[in-house]
Amino acid sequence: MSIQPKTVREQVTNQLRDDLLSGRFEAGSMLREIELASRFGVSRGPVRDAFIQLSHEGYLAYYANRGVMVRQPPNPEDRKFITSLRVEIETHVVTRGAASVAPADLKPVEVALDRLKTACDTGKATQIALRDVEFHEAILIACGGDDMLGAWRQLCSRMLLTYTRHDNYAQTYREHFEIFTPLAVGDPNATVAAIQANIR
Repeated sequence: MSIQPKTVREQVTNQLRDDLLSGRFEAGSMLREIELASRFGVSRGPVRDAFIQLSHEGYLAYYANRGVMVRQPPNPEDRKFITSLRVEIETHVVTRGAASVAPADLKPVEVALDRLKTACDTGKATQIALRDVEFHEAILIACGGDDMLGAWRQLCSRMLLTYTRHDNYAQTYREHFEIFTPLAVGDPNATVAAIQANIR
């Protein structure tokens, strides 16, 4: 499977997402199209498109007549509630669809797991966070949960703003491998149990 070259918009969006996750921009700060366009050496269009995409994902907030602001991370109580909603969505989708996942549908999950392992091996925190979410998203898609993705992505973006599970990279990968193993044999109960042990 060949990887297609990324568009300028995708490159800018990915870099801004990395910047947000790594803490380059302070929560509550305003982002300016013209400044970022100059930094990236692009026109304002790709930056504007990136703002729209990242606002939809929940990293940024748009305010009329003010611009785009970096969203505040959730407080501990809100984060606990957000986490519970994310678990509910994944549990529902996996319970409903894991037993009927076809081998072809499982391949993207396996690829995402490999990408997570690579990130864990290199130890780059922002990439681990993104590959973590990519893996779970691949599971939702494989299990037929496409219609849940919008709400789920919003929840994940809020969690990623306080993602701190980088003290044991090997454990991070192992937990996801333990999710993949029962999914690969169509065992929804064991897959759900592994997901619930992982998301916290």
